[in-house]
Amino acid sequence: MGSSSPSDLAVDPVCPPVRIATYNVLAGGGARWPQITELVRAMSADVVALQELEDPGPMFRMAEQLGYEPIFGPAPRFRHQGLLSRLPIEGWRNHTDPRAYPRNSLEATLRLPGAAGNLRVHTVHLTAAFQRRGRAEPDRVRELAAVREQAAAKPGTRHLILGDFNALTPGESIRAADFLALLSEWRRAGVLEQYGTLGPPPPRLSGRRERDPEAAVVEVSEVARDGMPRLPWVFQPLLDLVPRGEGTDLLVGAIMPRDAVASMTQAGYVDCLRRVHPRGDQFTCPTYRPAVRIDYLFASPELAPLLRSCQVVGRSGRFTELARRASDHFPVVAEFALGSR
Repeated sequence: MGSSSPSDLAVDPVCPPVRIATYNVLAGGGARWPQITELVRAMSADVVALQELEDPGPMFRMAEQLGYEPIFGPAPRFRHQGLLSRLPIEGWRNHTDPRAYPRNSLEATLRLPGAAGNLRVHTVHLTAAFQRRGRAEPDRVRELAAVREQAAAKPGTRHLILGDFNALTPGESIRAADFLALLSEWRRAGVLEQYGTLGPPPPRLSGRRERDPEAAVVEVSEVARDGMPRLPWVFQPLLDLVPRGEGTDLLVGAIMPRDAVASMTQAGYVDCLRRVHPRGDQFTCPTYRPAVRIDYLFASPELAPLLRSCQVVGRSGRFTELARRASDHFPVVAEFALGSR
């Protein structure tokens, strides 16, 4: 299973690998920046790609506190991206092209230790729009094609495409039944109606929605509130009708589109986490009820042979509670043998 423990996060003091992480901090980080900072410190990564930034101030303060050089890449509207690096930054560019993607992609060239040359990283935060079901997948395929085209401008250079893909891997399981059961519980308690409704119901129907008068009061964390999926109010009562069990997981998993991630492997990129952990659940989201893997590090063919480890940080071990308080995504960290040559 994708997990972390104290030994997972240890660094070899003699010949340390280069550690690269991706982390979605959820809706600008809110009041959770102390927890985010503590978790980033614990990861001890050389490079951290950040998604869902808003005000860049907390990221800059965290960078100063932890000894990183920060890059802030604003998206055209909201949900910006950032990069923290302890490796010298040779250059960077914030790609914003509304014809390619609604947000942005950060490209940074980093100088590796000794005479090992450079490494490029390309960050992404692909279209979510889960309410559009399969209609959003072509958007994600197009966005990744644009980023691969940026990478191809410098052929043969070792690089990573990493971030929040909001997309599933072909053949990988999901845990839909457990997550839908949680939404059903929240609906009966009125939590989903309060935080997770996409648009108000018509006034003449607002008093007719089903409520469970005996439902227990449910306390939800800031992470759960901010990360709660917004559902059209008319669909919420249907949550109680979804059967629980593996059959639901298989059915929902079978109808979910998976073309975006497939386009990466078809282009020759290596899924770092799946290369290290060929089997088992590697769910990265949401931290309050892990159900899917949507956060990835993809290594170029030139970089993939140097991959040494990759793990989901916080799925188990001493950082679990911290990760759950910090965001609805677990970070993912990969290590590469990129020393002097």
